[in-house]
Amino acid sequence: MRPREVIPISELRKRQAEVLATLEQGPTILTQHGKGAAVLLSLDAYNRLLDELEDLQDALDAFEARQAPDERVSLDAYLSKRTSRASAAARS
Repeated sequence: MRPREVIPISELRKRQAEVLATLEQGPTILTQHGKGAAVLLSLDAYNRLLDELEDLQDALDAFEARQAPDERVSLDAYLSKRTSRASAAARS
């Protein structure tokens, strides 16, 4: 997903409706003092990224389980580990 546009935050204030209307075409990078500060995504794109992240995490969990077939983990321990990973990913 390539950025559609790079604009200063001050420009967003002036063109907010226009920028929000074009987010379906791709993300917009916001800059502050000439440096990247944030990325604007449509809600659909954000949800697709979260779904993809969850799918990749499931694949990684399955791969790790296959690497240590004799190691057993309770469902509660697995869910706890997964929840802490998701929380860490959301914070970064």
